[in-house]
Amino acid sequence: MLVRFNIQAAIPEDVFNNIPLARRIAFRDEVRALMKLAVKINEGLANEEMTVTANWHECRHDEGQACGEIHEI
Repeated sequence: MLVRFNIQAAIPEDVFNNIPLARRIAFRDEVRALMKLAVKINEGLANEEMTVTANWHECRHDEGQACGEIHEI
């Protein structure tokens, strides 16, 4: 049995920028630690899924613009 996480969240840039840098870095570090524990789903089977991924980007759809560059965590 696996405990599976799939989180997608959007935070307004002004709110994100008001989060203390130390807290943002701590969150990133926790995500990285979880990624190290993650395993592939259906490992060894033809339909296996790679589950060890995390990234972020600046979304500008609300401004009618394309999203920013994707950054790996």
